[in-house]
Amino acid sequence: MSQARTLELVFPEHANPGGNAFGGFVLGLMDKVGSYAAIRHARKRCVTVRVGEVVFEVPIKVGDLLEVEARVVRVGRTSLTVEVEVYRENLREPKLLATKGNLTYVAVDEHGRPTPVDG
Repeated sequence: MSQARTLELVFPEHANPGGNAFGGFVLGLMDKVGSYAAIRHARKRCVTVRVGEVVFEVPIKVGDLLEVEARVVRVGRTSLTVEVEVYRENLREPKLLATKGNLTYVAVDEHGRPTPVDG
């Protein structure tokens, strides 16, 4: 199954006044990298149709380096389910799983209509 990954540093503009990353910022990263894995697998444009349960395991702070890993775990006729994990690391602590979740994408044609996934 297809995979994608990226690294992202958490800057002050990604966080609340307490220094914790906004959940929406983390979800946006998860969706971006999840879509890369879906597109890589389907070889077609894919759109997000569902964000399943997302679990925030540990806080993510300004200055943390995030490693976002996504992998396709299920392929339907037009849909793909992608499991996404976000690992946090910094200078004081070892790399830890910070957030995880499942997102569903649908492959679409040039008119935005669902189209079969070949792979």
